[in-house]
Amino acid sequence: MKIVASESIRDTGAVASSRAAEIGLDILAQTIQVSPNDLDNITRFLILAREPIIQGIDKPHKTSIVFTLEEGPRVLFNGLAVFALREINLSKVSYFFHPFT
Repeated sequence: MKIVASESIRDTGAVASSRAAEIGLDILAQTIQVSPNDLDNITRFLILAREPIIQGIDKPHKTSIVFTLEEGPRVLFNGLAVFALREINLSKVSYFFHPFT
């Protein structure tokens, strides 16, 4: 969040506490969790960047991302288009059927 504020990055957001406003960031939404009593609500964060975030590491990084999609037309396309529109190369895509009960 400090990098987003100090470098005035306009196309990037940060999930943070309301203290982010103290360093000049706009609060776009508050209380974004589903429910404070929802024990299954787990949030993980992922940073994707064209240039290495950790300087001095010269070997390529690989990241696995797992996500679920609702059923419907164009849902898979829309999920993968996020990567294509940002010219992010996907070296492998796997599909796992999960029956919803």
